Amino acid sequence: MYRQKPRIPSSCPDGFKGRYTVSPGDTMYILSQIFRTRLEALTVNNPHIPDPNILIPGDVLCVPSLIPIPCCVPLNKQGRVPFGTGGAAYANFGPRGGQSISVIATLPNPRVFGNYDMYIATAFFKDIGGFGNELFPTRDDPPTWSSRIEFPTAASLSQETEIRVQPSNSRTGVDGPVVLRGNLQSCGN
Repeated sequence: MYRQKPRIPSSCPDGFKGRYTVSPGDTMYILSQIFRTRLEALTVNNPHIPDPNILIPGDVLCVPSLIPIPCCVPLNKQGRVPFGTGGAAYANFGPRGGQSISVIATLPNPRVFGNYDMYIATAFFKDIGGFGNELFPTRDDPPTWSSRIEFPTAASLSQETEIRVQPSNSRTGVDGPVVLRGNLQSCGN
């Protein structure tokens, strides 16, 4: 039985640097709705697909994004933090469309940094501001903390997007010092 190899672009044009792997049942129309782009724009930015009415599972499409995603970057320690502290941010498409960043980190109890009882991860966008979410711990000691931040369509991940992790006090709303920091600069390479 002949099976066509998946078609993969050698590069993606500006504004369509994200990559999506086609699943059974996907159509260009459905994907244009998921990625909130015009069908014509999706077709034009994928010239390696000669007939947009025929998608093969495994085909890779260029989809709207200012940076190539998925992409993973380290989060660097800031100041004095306990041994073993570290983390990473994973930029990807959100499960409901749009874009997201998942943060995973090995962190001490937030009380190590003062009167704090939780951690917050925040992604900052140039000219828009920040979007954040609480990180939740595993039962390990020390725990692994994680969360996903999903962004509205007005926010598009770029090399300038900065991710910060810091302790916070859930009762007073006071945030502590930044413990981990990184940006998506290396995603553009």
